[in-house]
Amino acid sequence: MTDHTHSPEPANGPEGGASPADSVGGAVHEDGKVTRPDEQSAPAMDTHTTTDEERIAGVVVQTRADVGDASEERIADVLRQRFSDIGLDLGDDRIRALAAEVSGG
Repeated sequence: MTDHTHSPEPANGPEGGASPADSVGGAVHEDGKVTRPDEQSAPAMDTHTTTDEERIAGVVVQTRADVGDASEERIADVLRQRFSDIGLDLGDDRIRALAAEVSGG
């Protein structure tokens, strides 16, 4: 005897497997999704652009929180790595100035 409450029978469609209508508890519904006007329906990161200066400021704030009490050389190394990670190529003078800013010097 088959218990249909736990696993749906495969559909006879071309893809096989259970169809959305066969899902347990109706959890899968590909059609009929109604969005509200105030509902976020796109990824948040796609809705706002960030300038390079804003990204630099964010890295500086995070670096200050993470290694602000380290030597300026260590802070500069961390800044170089983080800017490289996000695809920003800052000159050594700018890195050193930011490291001094982070260390409070």
